[in-house]
Amino acid sequence: MNEAFVSHVEWCCRDIETTADFFQALFGWQFKTFGNNYLLCNPERGPAIGLLRCEPAAQPLCQVFITVDSIDTQLQRASTLGGHTHVEKTLIPDYGWYAQIKEPQGNIVGLFEKIEARG
Repeated sequence: MNEAFVSHVEWCCRDIETTADFFQALFGWQFKTFGNNYLLCNPERGPAIGLLRCEPAAQPLCQVFITVDSIDTQLQRASTLGGHTHVEKTLIPDYGWYAQIKEPQGNIVGLFEKIEARG
C-alpha cells in the first residue's frame, strides 16, 4: 500500500498577516509568501502550515491535507467508500495538485499530490 501522511495544515483567515504575526510571536514560525493570498511556513519538524486569505464562512476554518501518490486514485476510492469529491483536482503551478473529499460524516479532508510523485 502507498504511504499517505499529513503534509500540511491550512487555516482560513481574513487577515493572514495578523495571523502570521501571532503564530510567529507564539511559536516562532516564519511565514513566506506562496502565491496569491497565501503564506506558508515549513517548520523543522511536523507538517507545513498554510494561511489562506478568505472569508471563514467560505471555507472550513482549519483543514488537514494528506499527501498521496495519486489524487485520482484516492478520489475514486473515496467514492466507493461512501465519500465524495468536494473540490475537483486542481493544479498548483510548478508544485503539485490538490483536491478535497467529504467523508461520509461530512468532514472535509484535503488531498495533495506532488508533481514529482508521477515522474
